Amino acid sequence: MMDGRDKKLTAAPGRGATDGDTHSRTVLAVALAAQALDLLPRNVLEPHSYIARVTYDELDSVVFSGPEAPALVLSPLLTPIFDAIDLARYLSQRGYRGRYLALVERLPSANLIRREVEAQSPDLNFDVVVLDGSTPLHSL
Repeated sequence: MMDGRDKKLTAAPGRGATDGDTHSRTVLAVALAAQALDLLPRNVLEPHSYIARVTYDELDSVVFSGPEAPALVLSPLLTPIFDAIDLARYLSQRGYRGRYLALVERLPSANLIRREVEAQSPDLNFDVVVLDGSTPLHSL
């Protein structure tokens, strides 16, 4: 179950939310600044995504399997508390099989991070999104 800080994404044009079933469109933003959502490539979030913002310490209260699991998990690549590898391991241990994207402002080569996370958590659909516009997702 998500905490009371859940919100419907309305920050950018074309990214509104509607009432109704939101589980299949729930995006879990872990320790992520609200501004980072505005820098995402336009095709990362579905048009009616429901953003649930949580801290790392609140993850134990989130359901990660079954119909209530988030469709997408977003987090910074690196924080003072955790990094993408830590979170990928945690998600795998909790049975999450969805998509996980780690966000970073600049990164010379994301392939090293991709390979390391894939080695640690091969069951996750993981990628790194570089918010400076250099990610292939920005060109879609």
